[in-house]
Amino acid sequence: MDLDPNNITGRPYFVDVLQSIGHPIPATAVPDITLPVPPGERRTTRPESETVYLNFTPSPEMLYFSRRFAYAYITRTTAPADADDAASTIRDAIHAVLPGLQLDLLPPSYGAHKTVRFLTPDDREAAMEKQPFALGGGGEVKLVREGETSNVERVSLECVVHAALLDYPKEQRNEGDIGRNCGSFGLLMEVDPACYAAPDMSPVRIVVNNKSPSEIPREIRIRYANDRIPPYIVSRHVVPVQILGIWVWDESQSQYVDANGAKYVAMYNHAP
Repeated sequence: MDLDPNNITGRPYFVDVLQSIGHPIPATAVPDITLPVPPGERRTTRPESETVYLNFTPSPEMLYFSRRFAYAYITRTTAPADADDAASTIRDAIHAVLPGLQLDLLPPSYGAHKTVRFLTPDDREAAMEKQPFALGGGGEVKLVREGETSNVERVSLECVVHAALLDYPKEQRNEGDIGRNCGSFGLLMEVDPACYAAPDMSPVRIVVNNKSPSEIPREIRIRYANDRIPPYIVSRHVVPVQILGIWVWDESQSQYVDANGAKYVAMYNHAP
């Protein structure tokens, strides 16, 4: 299903992208100043939080490591007096049901009272099967797996967006920089290779995959820092973003599946 690229509401007015110290500053950059935000944009279209899209596949070793972790939450009428009390409460509750189970209690994260590191993923799952762990006097200890805490949102990449980055600096016309500059609003799928050799400030045409077209900002404000200690922002380059086309990512539609079973057929020929 196609959507009208000229009728997308809720787009952020801009996103900031801070370049690393020592990154070459384009000749077209200007001294950094605080740019005004139209009053209507301040609360309605600038999100309180930011999504970061990463083209990343964890190694088997990283997956094994992450599956050893859980987060322990204590529920009882009397809160733990301190960190040591929380640690002993969690350890005693688990060992009352699973004596001898090896675990380490680490500093808290994700709002938990403690982070629990088990010896193996199987040990973690053994604890998950036995939870919640009852506490004397009422209450319980509950474990939540890594990646399943309430502040983690699993999103479905439902849209494919064809966009043009206007006035894009020549110094950052490479797939790595383009992907990082767009990383807050989509996973970069491809770049029109003709843009790499195009004149400076000409549009860069991209295709990104994201949750919603309303994530696409109207501007990318690329900011550059000097190499002083401490560094501070000295210049910026503003890249307007124009949406050219939007498609709903529907795996059941054949146009998104090629002969090899891939879910996307490239819009552009890839650069050699």
